[in-house]
Amino acid sequence: MTPSPLHRSDPPDLGPYRLVGRLAAGGMGRVYLAVHSVTGELAAVKTLLAQDEIGDADRQRFAREAALARRVPGRHTARLLDAAPEARRPWLATEYIPAPSLGELVARGGPVDAVTVAWLAAECATALTALHAAGVVHRDLKPQNILLPADGVKVIDFGISHATDLTRTRLTLGTLAYIAPEQARGEPATPAGDLYALGATLCTLATGRAPYPDIGDPIRLLGLVARGAVDTTGVPEPLLGLVSACLAADPADRPCPGELRERAEAMGRAGASRMPDRWAGIVLAYQQQGRELAEKHAGDPARGVEGPAYDEGPVHDADALYGKSPTYAENPLYTGTPSRRIAGLSPQGWRAAGSFAANCVGLGLFLLGGLAVLATVIAIVVVVATD
Repeated sequence: MTPSPLHRSDPPDLGPYRLVGRLAAGGMGRVYLAVHSVTGELAAVKTLLAQDEIGDADRQRFAREAALARRVPGRHTARLLDAAPEARRPWLATEYIPAPSLGELVARGGPVDAVTVAWLAAECATALTALHAAGVVHRDLKPQNILLPADGVKVIDFGISHATDLTRTRLTLGTLAYIAPEQARGEPATPAGDLYALGATLCTLATGRAPYPDIGDPIRLLGLVARGAVDTTGVPEPLLGLVSACLAADPADRPCPGELRERAEAMGRAGASRMPDRWAGIVLAYQQQGRELAEKHAGDPARGVEGPAYDEGPVHDADALYGKSPTYAENPLYTGTPSRRIAGLSPQGWRAAGSFAANCVGLGLFLLGGLAVLATVIAIVVVVATD
C-alpha cells in the first residue's frame, strides 16, 4: 500500500520521528510512515485522533499497547521501537513492515489451496504460542491484522489486546465475524478465543469469505456469532477438520496453538507448500516499494536542534500508567525531556505566532490599499459629475 500524502492537520513530527505519509486510519487512531531524525530508520508511528484533551483512559490504553508489544518480541510480531504515551499527542513507533495483510491478499489474489492455508495456519499458531506464553490475548486476530512478508507472518495491532495477568474486561471488541461466541456474549476473552479467530481467518483464506453470511446487520450477525452458527461451506476436506476444530463453540474443545501447529505441519508435508504466484506478486511489489521508500529517505537530515514540531512534554515509564512488570523495570522504555519554552511558548509556537502577526499586517495593508483605490475612484466620479 502506497502511503498517502500528509494533510494540513497532520503533525510534521512525533517525538524523534519525521512523518512522511499516512499508512492507515481508523476510528480512534492514525498510523504514519515516519523516518527517525537521527538514524534514518523507517517506522510505522501510531497516534490517537482526538479533538479535545486526551484523557487518562486513552493514555493508559496506549501505554498498555506499547507494553504488550514489548512483552512479545519475536520474528512473528512487529518490533516496538519507541513510545511516549504521556506526550501531548501520545504515539508509539514499531518497525515498518512493507508487506500486505492476509485480508488484502485474499481480496486482490483470491483464496488459496489447502496446503498453503495449512502453512499459514502453522505460522499463525507459532505466533499465538509466543503471545500466550507471555500472558497476552490478542482479542482482534483477523486477516487484516496478519501481515505476510516473505519471511513468514507478522501479527500486528495490539490496540485492544489484553494481558491476562494485568486486566479483566467484559467488553466485546474486535471484528464481529472473527470473534469467538463467548466474546459475543460478553464473557471474558481467553487464549481459546484467539484460536477461534484463527479458525475464522483460515476459513477466509480457503473460501474468500468469513464463516458467517454477509447479512449487513450487525445485530443479527452478533446473534449468529454468539450461537457459533458458522458456515464452512467451501472449505476443502483436508482442511475442514482443522478449521472446524478451531471453530468449536465450546472453548474447551478447541486445540491449543501447539496442537494446531502440529496438525497444520502434518497437512503441509502432504503436498508442496508454496505461495501462489498471484499472492507472491503482491508480496514482491510491497518488498520493492519498501526498498524504494528506504532509499528515498535514507540519510535524510535531521530537522534541526530545536526539538519536535509539537511539544511532547515529559515522558514517563509505563509502569506509572499501567501496573508494574519486571520486564519494564529491567528495560526502561519511556525516556525523554520536555521541549524548550520561552514565555510559555515553544520555538514552534513563537514561529506560528510570528507568522499569524505577519499575515494580519499583510491583510491590513491590503485593505488600506483597497480603500485608497476606492476613494480615488469616488473623487474622480464626483469631479466628472460636477463638470
